[in-house]
Amino acid sequence: MPLHPTEHPTLVRIANLHRSEVPEVPDPNGKARAPRRLEVWGAGTDWVQVTWSRLGPGTVRFRVGDRAPEDVVVDGGPGAHLLGGLGPATTHRITISGDGITPDGITLSATTLTPPPGEELFRLATVSDVHLGCNTTGYLHTIAEIPTPAVPHTIRCLRAAQTEASFWGARRLVVKGDLVDRSDRETWAVAADVLAALSIPVDVLPGNHERSKVGDVDPYLGAAEVGLDLVDGVRTVDVAGARLVLSDTAKPGTDVGQVTHAEEILAAASATPAPTLVFIHHQLIRHVVPTYLPIGIPRPSARRFLKDLGRANERSMVSSGHTHRHRRYDVGPVTVTEVGSTKDFPGTWAGYQVYEGGVVQTVRRTSEPSVIRWTDHTRRAALGIWGRWAPGPMHSRCFVRRW
Repeated sequence: MPLHPTEHPTLVRIANLHRSEVPEVPDPNGKARAPRRLEVWGAGTDWVQVTWSRLGPGTVRFRVGDRAPEDVVVDGGPGAHLLGGLGPATTHRITISGDGITPDGITLSATTLTPPPGEELFRLATVSDVHLGCNTTGYLHTIAEIPTPAVPHTIRCLRAAQTEASFWGARRLVVKGDLVDRSDRETWAVAADVLAALSIPVDVLPGNHERSKVGDVDPYLGAAEVGLDLVDGVRTVDVAGARLVLSDTAKPGTDVGQVTHAEEILAAASATPAPTLVFIHHQLIRHVVPTYLPIGIPRPSARRFLKDLGRANERSMVSSGHTHRHRRYDVGPVTVTEVGSTKDFPGTWAGYQVYEGGVVQTVRRTSEPSVIRWTDHTRRAALGIWGRWAPGPMHSRCFVRRW
């Protein structure tokens, strides 16, 4: 991730001069405006999430096929609506009508996922790149909430994401690194306070920000002092239907990652008859020459690790954070995913449903109004390119991997 502006006086001046303010909604003229970026963001086996950058203000009606309509009051700004109770493996016709929409309405199409064979055995969720303690975003950290709110967006984003994940049915939460923007006691205390609201186990992986040279306390000491157990090396957790393998990939003082504990990960994967879900912070780079920032784990060691993992356990999947974007690819039998940041566009959390015959990964945008208003605003980062780069295609976010 980019360096924090408080370390660089020049960036502080730029941030103060050019901070981008989150607009208020509804429209100051009180007029309905044409819908903008109204789309199907995600789909599970029995639900679809529709999101938008602008809709209303007023009452909007969502109808799926011949089902009874659902009326939603929208405020004219960004938002999301979850349509649940849908049939699996079905293409659903969604009609959206109401204030600010043409008389004929808008029709979207969404296909729910086909569940893997067998029963569902376990659900877990992940968040990543929350960066508690940093109240700006963008390469030069020029995007901020003005005036500064009483509760910073990073805290609101984490709280809302973990609340939604709990309601969804997650029985464990994995934080895939960069929970804090820098390792200091005050920020670790904030992290512990927010995570304390959960009644399920939480695993926290260190990222490059926890292990940077910026903080004033060792991350393991800072986390331990507030009751958080930061993963050191490799942690193995057996759940119904799968083995979770959590590994530290951070190199102190640099953004670049490394698979330091490859042998331990491979041993854990090969020692179980169950499928293996590996969670790390840094992405495994696909190309010899990195084509984007931030740099993760270089291709030679990344490719070697993935091939060895496929031999150790063919039923394996690896998921990372670090890039704040969504991507998916396969190396041999191993599926690899990157899942975006919880605190900036698109503002997401991921769910994993473990079945007897496979796993379902789904990604949702956090829909709490003050959160999605912020995360949608941050799509303008990188001169607006971020809004197109970060989401990735739907099949990278929501898919089924059968064993």
